[in-house]
Amino acid sequence: MTPTREDLITLGYLRPGDATPRVPKVERRIWLTDSDKDYAKHHGLTDQEMKDFKLDMIIEEEIIRDRKILAAQEKKDYYNSPESHYFAW
Repeated sequence: MTPTREDLITLGYLRPGDATPRVPKVERRIWLTDSDKDYAKHHGLTDQEMKDFKLDMIIEEEIIRDRKILAAQEKKDYYNSPESHYFAW
């Protein structure tokens, strides 16, 4: 899942006129626990493949977290807007 342009604008990594996002570089150090190594061995993965898998999972969790933050912000913005107080009978 890749964040959309609107997601990047809302999170502050991109301004509406920008061509490329200003995402701070995040250095992640991935290490394998004994259970990770056992899992990799059981499934025929190398240590590097297991590290890559863990990195992909971390990135996916960050994207999901950011989308939840955006959804909560949009919900808060909607309920604070005048449109939310309009009732049609």
